[in-house]
Amino acid sequence: MEALLTQSAYQSVLVLWLAVVLDALWRWPLSSHPLTLMRYLVRQMGFKVLPSLSYSRSQHYISGSLAAIVLLAPLIVCLAILIYMAQYPAFFEAVIMVALLDFAYQRHQFSKILKTVGKNKKVLTRETVDTIVARECTQLTDVGIAKAAIESLWLKFLYLYCGVIFYFILAGPIGALTYRLLLLTSWQWHYRNPKMVHFAKPVRKLVSLLVVPPALLGCVAVLLFTHPIKGIRAVKRSKARDKTSLLLALFGGIQNIQLGGPAIYHGRKYRYPRVGAAEQVKYSDMIRSKRTIVGAMAVVTAIASVCLLLIAVQTQTLSEVF
Repeated sequence: MEALLTQSAYQSVLVLWLAVVLDALWRWPLSSHPLTLMRYLVRQMGFKVLPSLSYSRSQHYISGSLAAIVLLAPLIVCLAILIYMAQYPAFFEAVIMVALLDFAYQRHQFSKILKTVGKNKKVLTRETVDTIVARECTQLTDVGIAKAAIESLWLKFLYLYCGVIFYFILAGPIGALTYRLLLLTSWQWHYRNPKMVHFAKPVRKLVSLLVVPPALLGCVAVLLFTHPIKGIRAVKRSKARDKTSLLLALFGGIQNIQLGGPAIYHGRKYRYPRVGAAEQVKYSDMIRSKRTIVGAMAVVTAIASVCLLLIAVQTQTLSEVF
């Protein structure tokens, strides 16, 4: 127990547990959340340095890359120096992880959607869905609303929750911070925005690679306690082989529901393939999907805790040897 409280390798386990417990029990208000300020700064930076459409693609690529570096690098470096120089670095690591692991907001919005759907308040439901998706929601049907909410919760569990935890294990709080800020930047400079399609490409390509390992971790966690055969079969049946379609196919197969389909971004309809199972989403499927993801959160936390403990034991053993 003393080692758990004093040695830095074991303190990482406590930092993770603190962040997970607070995310489960408490929702940081969006108005005072540090990432709210970062969303504003990233969005404003994009508007300020975005070249006009008359410029070449390479100019857009360069501008997007430099904008991300100039905005994110100083913050990451300053926080890294702060943790390195701090007498109690675990305190600052815990604050950073609590801020980064903000999946509680997604679950809260999903719960609000469940309540409004149950009361048949379509306008309020569309407005709530609009806060967690990038697509246009004004024309969504009841089934479309349910599908959009489930898809958003599932993908953000993989990219946000699993991603922050994965890179915390791999590279500590600064690694998790770097990943989370790149993910935030990619979402704010959405590639479906016709003006941003080339400007956002460098960050989007980098993020598309970074999200693969945590997405695999989240998929394994879900398969461990649900219906792995159904999920794997749905992935094999999927005609679309892009990353998002395969992830939706896996979850749709597990839940025995159909996901994907057409979506409207900035006034333009994109005909994404329907994946998963053949059954249309029902209200009960939304409740079941949320329970599945909450269960997967527990599994991911358990896997991450075991990994951190193994790393801590190995580090302690090596320190005693040398």
